[in-house]
Amino acid sequence: MIKNYFFLNRFIIEINDVLKDSAINSIFSQEKDILIIELIKNNKKYFIEISVNPGFPFITLKENYNRAKKNTIDFFEDLIPAKFISTEIADSDRIIKINTDKGSLFFLIRGKFTNVCFINAENNLKYFKNPPDGNDNENLLIELNTTNFITNYNYFNLLTDSNFTLETLKKKYPFISKEIAAEAKFRCDTGDTKDLISKILGVIREIKNEDVAVFIDEPNSSINLSVKTFNIFPRSSTILFKEIPGSFNYFISKKYYFEQLLNKKKIIRKHIDKELSRISSKLNNLKSVIDTGSKEKEYNKIGNLLLINLSLIHQGMKSIEVFDIYNDNLALTVKLNETLTPQKNVDYYFDKSRSDKIKLEKSKQLYKNFSKQFLKFKELEERFNNSKDIEDYDNIMKELKLNVKTSEKRDHDTQFSFKHYIIESKYHVFVGKDSKNNDLLTTKFAKQNDYWFHARSVPGSHVVLRVENAKETIPKPILKKTASLAAFHSKAKTAGLVPVSFTQKKYVVKKKGMEAGKVALLKEDVLIVKPEIPKECEYIANN
Repeated sequence: MIKNYFFLNRFIIEINDVLKDSAINSIFSQEKDILIIELIKNNKKYFIEISVNPGFPFITLKENYNRAKKNTIDFFEDLIPAKFISTEIADSDRIIKINTDKGSLFFLIRGKFTNVCFINAENNLKYFKNPPDGNDNENLLIELNTTNFITNYNYFNLLTDSNFTLETLKKKYPFISKEIAAEAKFRCDTGDTKDLISKILGVIREIKNEDVAVFIDEPNSSINLSVKTFNIFPRSSTILFKEIPGSFNYFISKKYYFEQLLNKKKIIRKHIDKELSRISSKLNNLKSVIDTGSKEKEYNKIGNLLLINLSLIHQGMKSIEVFDIYNDNLALTVKLNETLTPQKNVDYYFDKSRSDKIKLEKSKQLYKNFSKQFLKFKELEERFNNSKDIEDYDNIMKELKLNVKTSEKRDHDTQFSFKHYIIESKYHVFVGKDSKNNDLLTTKFAKQNDYWFHARSVPGSHVVLRVENAKETIPKPILKKTASLAAFHSKAKTAGLVPVSFTQKKYVVKKKGMEAGKVALLKEDVLIVKPEIPKECEYIANN
């Protein structure tokens, strides 16, 4: 609930008391999606930290923050220095306003559109993170300038309207979160709407007045933030705080800890399972070879029989029938290679005899070695299953020579370098932003069986449709929708119909000396589509 409206409401009230009479000294960023506002009051520094990550937006206040000497970027420099006046919150939205004598900063929590912007005294709008395509600055200026902001706690007297239902309540006050509704339902003894609304009001009052609680569920590595009176969150332990900023900082730190913990567990589990599966397969194959045994003696016998009958063998023969002197002179048909000389046929069976003997000996040794490896990984698996903290996982990763930056994580990080869409809530599509970004998308990120798209004969973005399962046939409507996205992100965007080339990534090559963004296609198909963002296509990220 770190992004819950009422927690944010309480937060701005508490930090106003702390930051009164302070001055903004700098605004900078040294981490992706994180903006830091440095303030000074009576020679003491404070830092407002704002995350605009759509998956984890937050704002908090810290007393310590180490700015790196390199790779930091200053923002909103025309605001610096400025006198801090107050923080406010919109009376019906999760927008926090930081007032200064030179303009106002706004932190807007709006899913994928989460951002920080600055409106100066001349009513000009600037952004921390680049706004998404098609952003309407004028409408946002009007909205922010006409929104009512408050510095007090936002109580509601919902019971004054006897016609209120739960549905109309949610519609009129969408910022009453699902956690608040769930807690109210948990406390409700009846299904009566007025009773439920009364409980909701009670929860809202508690968020204003009660100690803040961080509920930790260690067995499941999960964490939740609320007030101590909440019942709906599982917990193995609870940490209480009198004020919001301290609880926010602890929650953020503990959340990152659990994320690291879970990420390392995932990497180790995946590696151990993969190795155990691989070694088991090897052992089964070797066991089959060992159980079958060597044909050394049989091949050696055939070689000797052919040598005895060498004068009867002629090149071009496919087989010969000989008397097996080692088995009561029974007739034995021996296959021959018609392209080999008689002596070469003899040598072939003697060679087979020697190699089969070596193969069996090697298989026995390999079986012994792989058995040791299997036991080692089973022991590691037991240690892993009994591990309890991140230090245990670090030691296992060190022993396995694993790095947290696995290819899976690199893929996860890299995907946020591109525009990201999801078609029909299932198919992930990634769009390059410029020539260098197109190269990164095509040559580094795209997998061999992914589908690659580009509007024909016009400049445009490379577009990749991720294929999660190589055995799955991608429906043609999905291919056409992806092609529409490719046409939309090209210079032919305003055309009626656009031809779009598509093929699997394995047929897209980057030849030496090619300019950034240029590729060659070994084979291609073409779809004629309308340039558009199609229906059932959701825009996810643009960082």
